[in-house]
Amino acid sequence: MEQSIFNQPTPFAWITIPNKNYQIAKYPLTNAQFAKFIEAGGYSQRQWWTEAGWEAKEQGLALDYMSGKGLPTNIAWAAPRHWDDSQWNGADYPVVGVTWYEALAYCCWLSKVTGENITLPTEEQWQYAAQGDDGRTYPWGSEWDCTRCNNSVKPCASESTTPVQAYEGKGDSPFGVVDMSGNVWEWCLSTYADHSSDPEGDAPRIIKGGGWLFFTAGDCRATFRYYDSPFGCYNFRGFRIIRLLASS
Repeated sequence: MEQSIFNQPTPFAWITIPNKNYQIAKYPLTNAQFAKFIEAGGYSQRQWWTEAGWEAKEQGLALDYMSGKGLPTNIAWAAPRHWDDSQWNGADYPVVGVTWYEALAYCCWLSKVTGENITLPTEEQWQYAAQGDDGRTYPWGSEWDCTRCNNSVKPCASESTTPVQAYEGKGDSPFGVVDMSGNVWEWCLSTYADHSSDPEGDAPRIIKGGGWLFFTAGDCRATFRYYDSPFGCYNFRGFRIIRLLASS
């Protein structure tokens, strides 16, 4: 597994997906890794953000759970929600409380830092990395086993996220990608309605993988697709990155 020239805080590794033009991060992005973006002034530099993302950040847009709409708080985002909460901010825990706009801004910044083409996975890229091509239901196989990932499907019960290596070797995908089920739902680049990968606009985006709080095994299926507004953020939502490779 060839590593990036950028010195990511550990744990970090790229997984090469055979016969595809991308590598995917072995783990969800951690707080320690996202901290580099904050330290570099990522929230104050317009260049990393889409037009809609910058506007949402400046307005401090927050999701109104009753209407599903974004309401301005007039307090600009300066970090993910829960960033200062010790329950969620362990260095090797997945970053949570992060909107799609923030996840994409991180990717744009990291692309510039590394000189590489780094972005969020499309729904298709994410699902293939989780499932492979043998039709399995979950990353590890076709039978549900709540002990293979961080979830709350009975008899398992979870109260929080876990370090990204906590379930390594238990629920890995066919390619060795970790935490593709459970722990945190992960943002994808794709829009929900038409599968567009256009980064502009405010259309709902795909989320995949299920999370620690969720009570049904169906949420953790590789094929299960859900969505949220790009300014939505929760303590069970994170993301992972991909690196696009030059076509041969």
